[in-house]
Amino acid sequence: MRKSLLVPAILLLAGIAVVVLASFARSTNAAQNANSSTTTNRNQNRSITPPGQKQEDFSKNTWELPEDADKTKNPVEATEESIAKGKELYLDRDKGNCIFCHGETGSGNEANFPRLRRKPADISNKERMSSMTDGEVFWKITKGINGIMPAGERKMPNDEERWHVVNYVRTLAKAK
Repeated sequence: MRKSLLVPAILLLAGIAVVVLASFARSTNAAQNANSSTTTNRNQNRSITPPGQKQEDFSKNTWELPEDADKTKNPVEATEESIAKGKELYLDRDKGNCIFCHGETGSGNEANFPRLRRKPADISNKERMSSMTDGEVFWKITKGINGIMPAGERKMPNDEERWHVVNYVRTLAKAK
């Protein structure tokens, strides 16, 4: 009678071993992918996209700015006080939280790259930033990019706050 129970017990243990090994292999592959040089979104496996449907491709999303965004004048003078307020908002998790993607220096927060859908703009690049007017920077902060960069107007509904951030961001641009 004991021999008749031995075979099912061995099969049960073998099945459990297969499940454990498969689970371990999956987690090892995920860890290897997280350490690869390719930037991916760690949350892609926790998507709210229903099974069987493709996850939305945000890689081609870009700015939707008013035609005259470049003509919008900055009404806030770039004083030390304005720049200090802008820095505070840039760093504040509950307001701008720009540091999460762009980092402290504006060249990117590499620690968070795996969590992002794509690499953020290098706002420390003087050539890049010099090619944009304050109005363009303001509208980019205000509207963001769908699925990529949150719209600043949601957490900073006051236009003046966003202008302070523009003034601060301008100080990050350095010649390469």
